Amino acid sequence: MGTARACIISILTTWLLYTGIMAQAAVMPGLYEASVSVPDQSAAARSVGLQQSLAAVLVKVTGDRNAPGLPALAAVLKDPSQFLQQYRYQQVSTDGSASPTPTVMFDLTRTGTPAIPPTGLMLWAKFDPEVLDHAVRAADEPLWGQERPVTLVWLVIEDASSKTIVSATNNPAVVQAMTNVADERGIALIFPRMDAQDQQAIAYPDISNDDVTHIQQASKAYKADATLVGSVYMTTPGQYAARWQLSSSAGSQAWTATPDTLATVTNDGIQTAADHFAQWFAVAAGAAGETGVTVSVSGINSVDVYAKVLAYLSGLTSVKGVQVTQVGKGTVYFSLDTRGSLDNLRQTMLLGGLLKQVTLAAPVATAAAPATAAVLQFQYAP
Repeated sequence: MGTARACIISILTTWLLYTGIMAQAAVMPGLYEASVSVPDQSAAARSVGLQQSLAAVLVKVTGDRNAPGLPALAAVLKDPSQFLQQYRYQQVSTDGSASPTPTVMFDLTRTGTPAIPPTGLMLWAKFDPEVLDHAVRAADEPLWGQERPVTLVWLVIEDASSKTIVSATNNPAVVQAMTNVADERGIALIFPRMDAQDQQAIAYPDISNDDVTHIQQASKAYKADATLVGSVYMTTPGQYAARWQLSSSAGSQAWTATPDTLATVTNDGIQTAADHFAQWFAVAAGAAGETGVTVSVSGINSVDVYAKVLAYLSGLTSVKGVQVTQVGKGTVYFSLDTRGSLDNLRQTMLLGGLLKQVTLAAPVATAAAPATAAVLQFQYAP
């Protein structure tokens, strides 16, 4: 019976991996690409532009905003061509919007310069994730995978004449500026709609006074991985200070921003949040990883659910390998080889809302895990 079950597991695993069924995960697109302004399409301008693009990518994939200045990464930045997959030029109009002129993609096996005017010229570059990741690890720097927390921002701004809860539509300049910073750091933001449902669930004092109960209740509808709560208030005309609170399954942090311009203090909220996320989720330099970590997932009652969970675990950056070791009644046991610590694995697995942790169990003896091994217990709960 055991042999037959093992055979079925092997067949299912192979089929699922090769048919490309993927779970919905908290994967952030565009981490390995960046656009920078260039004066023209000359080889010299392109060389500088590619270095700047790679520097921007290194900030995102290491989680360190100072990554371009680190001595360990100097050799990586020196020759961007060794990581380059594609690049293209795009003309941008004076108001910042892309022109209707199609962009020109460069396959690196070809030559030729497109006829695009130099004014407002942008160079977009995409780098090879696998090769660049290997170089970052070789440089002994941390690596932050593509699984990133989707962050709901509850932000209130108080000035001499008004008190506002920033929504997706009522303060577009602030939202756009914060979103731009989030893009530079490789994290995704959600701003509340502040529709009738939100207005019933939460009010200005709830946010400014850090009312955890109301904030958590109002946040449920958005199903975000983390919440960033900010209270920005005017100190003198044109100067604002701020209090911030970041919460996720990985932990929580609070900090303040000293008086500065509105743009500076709101952007600081995103920069500092990204710093904390990197500390929680990035795989530390030189991390040995774990071998044979046993993970049980309950609530797997169909082949489709099995497919989602297996594909999700297989696709995590912190996971090097996955084996299915036992299938029970609604529960599947997996053995994982990881690139980071057990805590890093647990935190990453909770992103995306596919799995919910039940408990970190004491050592148990099962056919899937020896008595000396801890079992991370999760439940399928999309």
